[in-house]
Amino acid sequence: MIVDSTCLARLVTEAREYALGLVIRRIVQPRHDLVALELGRAGPWQCLLIDWSPEFGRIHLAAEMPEPGLRDQRLGSTLRRQLRGARIERIEQIDYDRIVQIEFSNCEQLGPQCRRTLVAELMGRHSNLVLLDPDEQIVEAGKHVTLRVNRYRQTLPGLIYIPPPEFGRVPPREADAEAIATAAAAVLDQKLESFVRSSFHGGSDLFVAEVCARAQLDPAAALRDLPVGWAEALAQQIRAIPQEAAAPGDAWIYYDEAGASPDFAWPLDLQHLPERRRERCDSLSEALDELQRRIVRDQRERQSRERIFGALNEAEKKARRTLQKRQEAVRKASEAELDRERGELLMAWQFMVPTGAEEVTLQRHEHEGELTIPLDPNATAVENAQAYFRRYRKSERMSGMAPKLLAAARHELEYIEQVRTQVELAEDVDDLRTIEEELEGEGYLKARREDRGRPARKRGDARRAETAQGYALLYGKSGHENDAVLRAAQPEDWWFHVKGNAGPHVVLRTDGRPDEVPEESLLEAATLAAALSSQRRDSKVEVDCTLAKHVNKPRRGRPGLAYYHAMRTFSVDPSSYRMQPR
Repeated sequence: MIVDSTCLARLVTEAREYALGLVIRRIVQPRHDLVALELGRAGPWQCLLIDWSPEFGRIHLAAEMPEPGLRDQRLGSTLRRQLRGARIERIEQIDYDRIVQIEFSNCEQLGPQCRRTLVAELMGRHSNLVLLDPDEQIVEAGKHVTLRVNRYRQTLPGLIYIPPPEFGRVPPREADAEAIATAAAAVLDQKLESFVRSSFHGGSDLFVAEVCARAQLDPAAALRDLPVGWAEALAQQIRAIPQEAAAPGDAWIYYDEAGASPDFAWPLDLQHLPERRRERCDSLSEALDELQRRIVRDQRERQSRERIFGALNEAEKKARRTLQKRQEAVRKASEAELDRERGELLMAWQFMVPTGAEEVTLQRHEHEGELTIPLDPNATAVENAQAYFRRYRKSERMSGMAPKLLAAARHELEYIEQVRTQVELAEDVDDLRTIEEELEGEGYLKARREDRGRPARKRGDARRAETAQGYALLYGKSGHENDAVLRAAQPEDWWFHVKGNAGPHVVLRTDGRPDEVPEESLLEAATLAAALSSQRRDSKVEVDCTLAKHVNKPRRGRPGLAYYHAMRTFSVDPSSYRMQPR
């Protein structure tokens, strides 16, 4: 998210108009690089956010106070002690750079003469937030910077504050055609965009591109190739854009090149991006607030997906190892009769077994020929026979348990595949949180630290839709929701599930008259089941259909899993499904 000097000019104007003279009620520090100052005024904006993270450095009004996060951070504690009850006296952007100063009076509640200044340096990875006393001595800082990190200046409590270096740049308000032409004469081979960026404060990529577009100059052209009068046109736009940005007005949220997701917000209508999709907002603070909300939502969604997929991948590996071990155990159990025969032969012919032998060949009772029996050379014939009898009894037990053990292992893999499909189809953070809570309950995930101690949310209910003919549909997008669909189904309702793959339970209400449901509604319900399944990208999908009374959930089975006997099978195109509004 881009918040450059042009954005800061508008944000400072908006903050100055709304927050100047207001008292700070409360201060929270949700992250180590974010503080929120709650404003003592009832209105659309509840707080002033200051974020000095490398990615999202910004300062703007926000409609909601963020939840408290870190409690014992030294900067947060200092700000609460110094600025709670203080009044905002001044908000100023320094020389159109990414530096904002906020001056407070009545600090530590010692009266209007007790002042502090908060300096927000929003400069990428060098961003910081510094609290100064009236003598510009550092009281505290978000990041302590020593000489090992920065030889130019230290940022430590007790030291005199040194502003960031200017690197020879000047504020845009001082742009002058003659000075520009003189500076350009020394670097005629330099590109225009590079020249503007290195000569003026606030020279972000957007600012440079917009200045060049409005001045009708090619940003990639060398200075020597620019037309006559270019310096005057450039100076005029360099002065004009900051003036326009500093005035109150609308702002825009710009989307990425594909027009799929919000990319950044800017206070001006960008002439160099005329075709880019955009949304108008009443203020830049509103635009950034909305954009940040979407970014945080997308981050949480991505993190939730990664967390769930990571747990599912580990669980799948474990389940496949378990299935492999149980299949091997079943294979060994098939040799149970051979172990019994070995034990009986050793007992019957123990006097023929040499001491210390590693194997012995004995005449078989029940079969013609002989049988070679491996032995433990450190054990007697009777001890070897007893070992074979123990293996025989264990194999017998395994043979009895094998069907259940194999079914349980396959059941586990089916559940994992079902959850993976549900995560892929989840539409928002709430859907993912529902799946996370289900996995936490099933032991696949540990509860998040911030969620420990909170009461569990109500498990999801069945979702509802409707066929074109008006028949009600119930379906689920998580294991617990699928269980709710089964609980809500009546015996004579039609139940649908994609054949042999992961997918949702879909129930079509029949009011006890399943034979009267039109074929179109049955096909629509089958298409919904296919559209929410792991086969949703296929052109043709087979969906089983049966009455709900023929569907059974296994005891202690994972959420959403069930057994059924199909009465009909439909072949449908998942892409043809269209949700009917209720």
